[in-house]
Amino acid sequence: MTNSEENESRHRVRVDLSKLAFAKKGDRAHGGLLKNISASGLSLEFVYPTGEVNNPFAEGDFVEVEIDQIGALKGTIIRSTEKVIALKLDINTKDEEELIAQIMAASNQISVEEEN
Repeated sequence: MTNSEENESRHRVRVDLSKLAFAKKGDRAHGGLLKNISASGLSLEFVYPTGEVNNPFAEGDFVEVEIDQIGALKGTIIRSTEKVIALKLDINTKDEEELIAQIMAASNQISVEEEN
C-alpha cells in the first residue's frame, strides 16, 4: 500500500463496532469479531473458544467477510497478525454510501429501514 492509498483510507471515519463476523477463504469460514469499520476498510479479530488462534490469512489475500447486521463485504488483506486481519474493501461509490448507512444503523442499533 502506498502512502497516498493509506492516507486516502484514513480520511474515512472509522467506527469502533463489535459484531460477529466470518472471514471466508475458499470454502472455509473463520469466526471472529469485527473491531472497527469504515467505508474503505475493516479490522477483524479472530476468536476461538479454545483460545488457540490459527490465522490462515496473509497480506494480499482476497477474502469475503460476512458481518452480522451489515452483510457480505469483499476486500484485500493489507495487514495480518496472529489474531487480527485488516482489509481494504473492494467497493464502489454507490455501495460505499449504502455501507456507511449500514455502519451507522448497526452502530446506533437500528435497522436501515427505520432510517428511511
